[in-house]
Amino acid sequence: MGQIRELTKNTLTKLKEKNKDTLPSNYFIEFKKQASLSGIEIEEFELFDKIKDTLTNDEKKSNEIQNFKELAIILAKRVSSDELKKLIYAFDEILKPSIDFTHFEDIENFIAKTLNEPKNIITDTSINELKEISKNRVNKDRSNLKDKTDDIVKLTSLMSRYFDKTLSDSENSTDEIMKIKDELITLNISNASQRELKIVQSKLIDTIYKIENSIQINKTILKDNKEKFSNLHKQIEELQKELLIAKEEKETDFLTNILNRRAYHHEIEKMEKKYSIFENNYAIIFYDIDFFKNINDIYGHTCGDAVLKNFASILKRLTRKEDVIARYGGEEFIALVNYEEEIEIQRYIKRVKETITSTNFIYKKNNIPIRFSAGVTFRKDYKSYLDAKKKADELLYQAKHKGRDKIIFDNGIEF
Repeated sequence: MGQIRELTKNTLTKLKEKNKDTLPSNYFIEFKKQASLSGIEIEEFELFDKIKDTLTNDEKKSNEIQNFKELAIILAKRVSSDELKKLIYAFDEILKPSIDFTHFEDIENFIAKTLNEPKNIITDTSINELKEISKNRVNKDRSNLKDKTDDIVKLTSLMSRYFDKTLSDSENSTDEIMKIKDELITLNISNASQRELKIVQSKLIDTIYKIENSIQINKTILKDNKEKFSNLHKQIEELQKELLIAKEEKETDFLTNILNRRAYHHEIEKMEKKYSIFENNYAIIFYDIDFFKNINDIYGHTCGDAVLKNFASILKRLTRKEDVIARYGGEEFIALVNYEEEIEIQRYIKRVKETITSTNFIYKKNNIPIRFSAGVTFRKDYKSYLDAKKKADELLYQAKHKGRDKIIFDNGIEF
């Protein structure tokens, strides 16, 4: 008791010396300080420090927390369990499978588990589980779609053979039909298509049984159907090829064979969604070939095109499939590179620089030294993607202004 009275006396004296009012907040801070200097342990102060230690780094950065009032203000800003539940309910729609439903139970279990303890949704364990569920769902849907496509190809190919054999010489037609029927019966349909194609398979088998008893009667009809089916099959194949070519032409730069600017904008939308939902960190890198105009002026535009192709080919080879590399315009290229630690981006840029520097660009026996400048920003340090991209462009300009053949990061690193 005597210790408390002495602490109270010292606290009031210090507040007076510092010309501070004896308010609860000021008194708490000074009293805690005096207790610490005197080596006296008080339960309330231990509780205060214990709660303070549970704050996140962002909450600690907001201001210096010295008393329960400031602590209470920060805790009051935290997201409530009801608000977290609204987010968790939204996962039911976000994660809902579109083709394959084998992971549906995993999704439901995850949602049910997090609804019991909503605040656990922001833990690393929950976030990693959410990423794994999403990854498995996408992979399973892709695999399921491929199985369905393969099944359709198998079935249509067999149907084509079935029509051909039916229309062969009547002497051999019955034997050939029997073989096709047996193949249809034993045709291996994947689980992904059991529900849809098994019905088609069964109907085909019934049809062949009937055809066996009336081949000659149906020969004319089958011939017409065969021609229609063949034409339809060819039209489908041609349409698939045209769609694939059109898609590639729409998204690919005609000269460098990497993504064009239009396709790049679609990719940044997907990258931003992953960033906002899963906090996937990525860097924005602007590349620009140094003195490219001189290359065109001295060696001609054909040489310039060859340099652009080779430069883009090197960037594409050194950039992972999950990242993005595109021609932004002229001799300027842009990359979106995922990372866990920022040092990974430095290593990536160094690999690009070393490869470009050591590569011999030869045109008509002329060895053309190629160098580039670059600006690099980290998306997490900016309010929006546009702000990060603008800063990367500015850093690229700085690198050009400083003599070129230079890479400047937004954290001050240069090489």
